[in-house]
Amino acid sequence: MNGISKFIGSAICAVAVLVAAGQVSAQNLALNPGFETAGANSSVAANWFTQFAGTGVAAYGIRTNDHPNSGSFDFQLHLASDGAGPLEELIQTGMVVSASTAYNFSFFADRLTGSVGDADQYRIVWLNSGGLPIGDTGFFNFTPGNNAYAQTSRTVTSAVGTVFAEIDFHIAGAAVTNFTATLDFDDTSFAAAVVPEPSTVVLACLGLLGTIVALGRKRKS
Repeated sequence: MNGISKFIGSAICAVAVLVAAGQVSAQNLALNPGFETAGANSSVAANWFTQFAGTGVAAYGIRTNDHPNSGSFDFQLHLASDGAGPLEELIQTGMVVSASTAYNFSFFADRLTGSVGDADQYRIVWLNSGGLPIGDTGFFNFTPGNNAYAQTSRTVTSAVGTVFAEIDFHIAGAAVTNFTATLDFDDTSFAAAVVPEPSTVVLACLGLLGTIVALGRKRKS
């Protein structure tokens, strides 16, 4: 009977640990998070688009394989100004999410040598079932790596009534002639903030096994 009890306890623990481990690795809801899939042509990333504002601006966004953080591709934003302040955004919309739910958002960004005068921000916009904005996180500043990728991460909570979410990278250039900035983005992640910790389950299992062993010793004595 003691051997059977130990077997049952071990089996329960093994299943619990496997379940907890699966819960910790939440699904990445970002579409084409590493820009590996091309859109209409190889310089466009599927599920992402860029938009620009400002006058006297030379700006572009391009999917490139020049300097990925992982995989084979990344996305590059370039801003240049002849005196007017350029604004460039890299956007993904249409991620299906749940209302009033915490999500972990993270990405890697690299600011190339020679970049100057840029203000780097991001935000998450919450959308209703009709795709209309019902709120956002506000803009957060971030600091890209200096000619090397650096990760930025933050936990955000969706608004009541949210059905979709939009990622908005918002890069503003200086209104100074000949100022330029080039940033690379890669490995975006947007996943539910899951609470269960495997260590908690392991401790509970150790306690259960200890109890079974103690009962077995009492029976022998």
